[in-house]
Amino acid sequence: MKAFAAKFSDLSGPTNPTGILSPAFLALKQALDRGDEPDNVLQALYDWLSQRNITPAQVDKILDLPDMQSAYDALIGLVGGKLSPKALPPAVQQTIQRAIQRLAAKYVQGRERELDQERERLSTLRGRYGVESAPSVVRRLLSS
Repeated sequence: MKAFAAKFSDLSGPTNPTGILSPAFLALKQALDRGDEPDNVLQALYDWLSQRNITPAQVDKILDLPDMQSAYDALIGLVGGKLSPKALPPAVQQTIQRAIQRLAAKYVQGRERELDQERERLSTLRGRYGVESAPSVVRRLLSS
């Protein structure tokens, strides 16, 4: 994560309507205001949300919502601070949406990696213990 220095203007505006005086919130605010890289925005988001006792797993649940707008609204709700999803500047909205897309990509990559590891484990067990799959049993019985 990038180092940052707070200015007086960072303590107000549409991305800090209640003037939260938290270094973690200010880091998130600056990442959003700068249109920072999605990974930096996600890190700042996790840092801020951890102070509110919101876990990454709770953030991941927004991915179960039906569309990007619902996920965006839910994420803004998690951030809190009386932020209004519609009142944020368009550049900030786009930055948040890019962060949500990155969150989804990381989630999918992680789950795919877990599935690959489980498939490998199952293949090892199948070979070690001579476990046959249902289709192979049917083919063997039909060919007999």
